[in-house]
Amino acid sequence: MVKTTSEFVPRRFLNCPHRQTILAALFGGKVALPNSNQLTVDLPDGDQLYIYDDSAPAAAKSAAPPVLLVHGLGGSHQSSYMIRIANRLRRRSRNIFRMDMRGCGNGISIARKTAHAGASDDLAQTALCIQKLTGKPAIQIVAFSLSGNILLKLLTELNAYPELQITNAIAICPPIDLAYSSQMITDKYLGFYDYQFIRSLKKDLLQRRQHHPDCPWGQLSPFPKTLFEFDNRFTAPLNGFLDAADYYQKSSSKDRLSEITVPTIVLVANDDPVVPAEIFDDAQISESTTLIRTDFGGHLGFLAREGKRWMDDQLMYWL
Repeated sequence: MVKTTSEFVPRRFLNCPHRQTILAALFGGKVALPNSNQLTVDLPDGDQLYIYDDSAPAAAKSAAPPVLLVHGLGGSHQSSYMIRIANRLRRRSRNIFRMDMRGCGNGISIARKTAHAGASDDLAQTALCIQKLTGKPAIQIVAFSLSGNILLKLLTELNAYPELQITNAIAICPPIDLAYSSQMITDKYLGFYDYQFIRSLKKDLLQRRQHHPDCPWGQLSPFPKTLFEFDNRFTAPLNGFLDAADYYQKSSSKDRLSEITVPTIVLVANDDPVVPAEIFDDAQISESTTLIRTDFGGHLGFLAREGKRWMDDQLMYWL
């Protein structure tokens, strides 16, 4: 089902997608999350990643499934939207976990490979770990931006994970067509967002060299100027793909969305400057999936009137 909604009304003077995107990132409204417990997830190839248990003390008595939050490209468990949502769920006495995707955040030292848009097995292993930790038979997953594509891809592969039970899934601004999204992020807006991602990835790669100096793809000189070039020279070969084109083709979820059977919500903004909304125009979605499109919101913005964060409020309603 496709639903275009006018429920989201942007804050005054913030109907510009760039203002929505940039201000939401700069002024994330972080709150303290005390007593967060760092846990390690072992992956089949020997790498590891970290998750952070933010569960309320009363969560063990709750019948509600645990919630796993997954960040986007260049993010981590410390991303402001991750902290805000975790804090609100904790106040509801929920089991809540924030994930550092492989090689992200504090997990750079414990993973030789990196997160990428097709890493659905990493997400599956993490969700299974949380089911075991909590003793609860099912889980809810919320994934933002790049990880939204990972989540949608996983939902088409659940036959490979018979013990994984996802009650519902939510993907926010997912780049379901990676090749087109990568091209548009370079071509539009003078490459502004391309530059922002490259700057973040360069910083991460410098840290990675300290922990994995023998990585054959770690010395990128000159450093890539576009996200496509970075994926072609680093992300793809490091993670076993032939090149960026092979990586994008094998990792994009768009062509398999009709196979999803889990109740799923996909939220996109028609003015998203990072993930082009037109990739959803011809997407064939399943009967269990609801695609919600707003006219405004930017990329992970959704800054509403009266100081409200519409995306956050919607997630609380959906969860």
